[in-house]
Amino acid sequence: MSRTDAVAGSVPTVGALLERRALLDRDTPALIAGSLRLSFGQLQAWAETVAEAFAAAGVRKGDRVAVLSRNSAEGVALYYGAARGGAILCNLNIRLTEDELARILSDAEPALLVAHPDFADLARSLAARLGIGRVWRFDAAPMPPPPERGSETRAATAAATAAATAAGTVCGQSPVAAADPLLLVYTSGTTGRPKGAVMTHAGMVWASATMAYSLDYRYRDIGLIPAPMFHVGGMSFTTFFVHAGATAVLPPAWQPEAILALIAVERVNHFFAVAAMLQGLLDAPGFAHADLSSLRWIMAGGAPVPVDLIRGFGRRGLPLLQTYGTTETAGPATVVDLAHAEAKAGSAGLPFFHTDLRIADEAGRALAADAVGEIQVRAPHLFAGYWRNPAATAEAFSGDWYRTGDLGSLDSEGYLRIAGRRWDLIVSGGENIFPAEVEAVLEAHPAVAEAAVVGRPDPAWGEIPAAVIVAAPGAAAPDPAELARFCAGRLARYKIPKRVEVSETPLPRNAAGKLLKHLLRTEKP
Repeated sequence: MSRTDAVAGSVPTVGALLERRALLDRDTPALIAGSLRLSFGQLQAWAETVAEAFAAAGVRKGDRVAVLSRNSAEGVALYYGAARGGAILCNLNIRLTEDELARILSDAEPALLVAHPDFADLARSLAARLGIGRVWRFDAAPMPPPPERGSETRAATAAATAAATAAGTVCGQSPVAAADPLLLVYTSGTTGRPKGAVMTHAGMVWASATMAYSLDYRYRDIGLIPAPMFHVGGMSFTTFFVHAGATAVLPPAWQPEAILALIAVERVNHFFAVAAMLQGLLDAPGFAHADLSSLRWIMAGGAPVPVDLIRGFGRRGLPLLQTYGTTETAGPATVVDLAHAEAKAGSAGLPFFHTDLRIADEAGRALAADAVGEIQVRAPHLFAGYWRNPAATAEAFSGDWYRTGDLGSLDSEGYLRIAGRRWDLIVSGGENIFPAEVEAVLEAHPAVAEAAVVGRPDPAWGEIPAAVIVAAPGAAAPDPAELARFCAGRLARYKIPKRVEVSETPLPRNAAGKLLKHLLRTEKP
């Protein structure tokens, strides 16, 4: 029995979560996206038609469906449609360049690429380049549109539909099991090669459950989902609102003044965002007088959360809960509890309810309080492994413990403090930047002999990428503007170094030729 099978048991599939919620709360508001408002019955009806359209297009269980879009109601319908039919959804990071997206799609090999109209040209270009046979647009058949009023009556037969699904008769598909893959979420490796973390139905259900029993989340709450659905955190909350019987509000974009108005109008109770987004909200001219009376808490993660930011929200009576997690943990690993939001500011909190945490040495032995070691997580919501990469999967685990590669310590009360990143990861505004990928682009510049990329502290973004370069013999070192122009189109904008430091001597290396980055991390004057 595999590790995934062991935790799946009788856990429902994500598709079954929506079927049950639609049966119990057919007319309850489920999703608000601009002027579109859907009940759980309507969302279930939409998911059914999406699953049927997938089957009609020849998308079978286990096939990948790639999506190129901002957060959208269509993206939610595609998720639950994929869950119903057994397809594997791969939401693409819209901030990546075409070359970066092509590398991901070459690995995922999707049977279908679905795009928002804003990304339709890019989708067609990628499909032609990679030989993807099917491309859909949100606003054109065969992509099903949102259901009309009255179609939610189909949810009255949800129990019978669930039974049919279990028998494998819906859309002619094989039965969908909790241990089956549901999401393929790409995260770069230390070599710059993208790795696809495989999330199962069981993993996403357990991620939802561990949050439900750790946070003040209530039946029929209203939650904002500004976190991108191309990150696993956005998808965890996309699962969570259905599981909890809550209403999800999808903002069209993160515009602080508009977000403040949306919170007031929709009476939002809570949301998750990265620190850079929240800093913009705190700095918005209307923040001091905005009606935030409906908010009970905000959760922040994806990058270190400045203590001043936590205290800034605290002055308005809003607990800001720092959290820690990774793609491979489906988002949740630790969170600061409501009672200690300010007292434990700077900490990443305690483990979520169904989540175990330890600090381990290189031999995998648990360390005592205050000792720094690798942060390791054990939970039923861990990823099932890396897509078509068994070597990387094996390396990521120490028995049942996932090796995050991050360094930290636990204080005497069990609260986690992050000490650093073992693999030099830079987290800027919630986006992961692996230096090797950026260095490879920089070293392709004819005037650059060597390049090293490190994180530098930044009050707005947590960290920014900074490049330390050595000029090629006989060449003048390129200035930051020239390097930025060179990187444009080769790297996503957030990966392009925001600072360039020129070294007059070769970069420091050990006897084996490995770059000694710790000698470059000290802030330059």
